[in-house]
Amino acid sequence: MVRISFPFLMLFFPLAFVFTACGENNARIKVGHGGGYLSAALYAAQDGFDADLPVSLDIRQFRSSSDIAYSLLSGVLDAGFVEAEKLAAFAALDGFDRLKVAGKITYPYGSTLVLRKGLNVRLQELGALTLAASGPHCVLLEEFIADARRLGADISGVKYQYMAFDAMIPALEAGAVDAVVIKGTYSVVALQDGHSILYQNWDVEPGDDCCPAIIDQAALVLLVQRGKSDAIKPFVDALASAQKLSPDRLRRAVADKTVIPFEILQGQPVPEFSLADDELAKIFIEAANEHHGEGHRHE
Repeated sequence: MVRISFPFLMLFFPLAFVFTACGENNARIKVGHGGGYLSAALYAAQDGFDADLPVSLDIRQFRSSSDIAYSLLSGVLDAGFVEAEKLAAFAALDGFDRLKVAGKITYPYGSTLVLRKGLNVRLQELGALTLAASGPHCVLLEEFIADARRLGADISGVKYQYMAFDAMIPALEAGAVDAVVIKGTYSVVALQDGHSILYQNWDVEPGDDCCPAIIDQAALVLLVQRGKSDAIKPFVDALASAQKLSPDRLRRAVADKTVIPFEILQGQPVPEFSLADDELAKIFIEAANEHHGEGHRHE
């Protein structure tokens, strides 16, 4: 399905919270997260966490995935969600062997055209803009160009800049580019920062010999302290149970914990939490090694 929507602006300020279950004798587990839509299962689990379970939660919101990772490595946190794309880099740091993978949050790969905040143009008016993509042969860019042509838009005048996905939103913020073609997980970040979406295609198929589909679809990885994995298990089970709620229940949990409108969330897929183990870390590390040794399909 290809959806063309009118540009819209939406300011999103995640709200930090601390949730502690009752019980003086309960183990106290400190959990770090980055907030936002990708925390849907966490927000829903917070609402339904049983205070009678033998664990209490201290849930803390951080500004960056790196802050969470370093807090895990130093032992300040017992569990935390880190960006999947940075997992291989974190794995090279001292102390990572004391952590284990307990879960992951995935999001559809997709192809999204994000416009810089303040721009109000239609698909047919992109010809004078500078557009960022991850590479000239990126499947996301190829899908967008094919759809634009099919819809009768002349984009022959578009100027392209090529950069990593994680550099695109900062480039928009700085005004270095007017629009970006980005994968689904970053579209959530773009909305959070007030940019707008002009085009989305969720039918793009990720994965090839270089990068398995999980590499493209994984957004966050839940890391936990190995020595506390048994104490943390009730929290992980609560996340898995929360994910079974209806999509709108999960969206409502996000809307209730943040200022992002429920109606906006209805236009986006729901992030999915599922259990995972250390094999996931191995996949990311191997993919990172292949990237450095042989290049990557988006380059």
